[in-house]
Amino acid sequence: MKRLERKFFLSHPKEIAPLLLGKYIVRVLPEGKIVVKIVETEAYGGIEDDACHVGRFGKTPRTEILFGEVGHAYVYSVYINTYCLNVVCHKNGDAGGILIRAAEPVEGVELILKNRAEVNKNVEITKLLNGPGKLCKGLKIDKTLNGEDMINGDKLYLLEGEKVSSEQILATKRINIPYAKKSKNWLWRFVIKDSKFLSR
Repeated sequence: MKRLERKFFLSHPKEIAPLLLGKYIVRVLPEGKIVVKIVETEAYGGIEDDACHVGRFGKTPRTEILFGEVGHAYVYSVYINTYCLNVVCHKNGDAGGILIRAAEPVEGVELILKNRAEVNKNVEITKLLNGPGKLCKGLKIDKTLNGEDMINGDKLYLLEGEKVSSEQILATKRINIPYAKKSKNWLWRFVIKDSKFLSR
């Protein structure tokens, strides 16, 4: 299966976020490999988007990655030891990213369970990666992977995965962004609508 090419991410995040559904994330660890299918994404634009770190804080040492080369990981913490994974995505000269909100395990379930040591081994597989924090714990993603090249890297990268038709995709408002002013009601969350692995 081919890796995604960098040019895939050279457009506005709202255009690419639905196309990312069905693509595979590969996480390579010393103990083995994890492969998951992306089932839920959220687009975050640049200056125009009050929900995006760029729209809220501008260009800072933290957000500089979102202005940089597309296809790199933007990883930030939301709580202690809880992280979110984004892929940098924008037109040249702009800024933005796509949050990976949920995924379906394809390979390496035992490793995911080991990484999510806080859950019972009998937990439903649908609940292992059904949220951005759970996904990062399950794939052992933290700030050491901030800036990682997800096109040509060897620790965390993206594959073409499975074809998802437009009829299978639902667009909704993004989640937990009450501060986002004019942009909080934009339909920039995208899901595979019949998936059992969604965050909600």
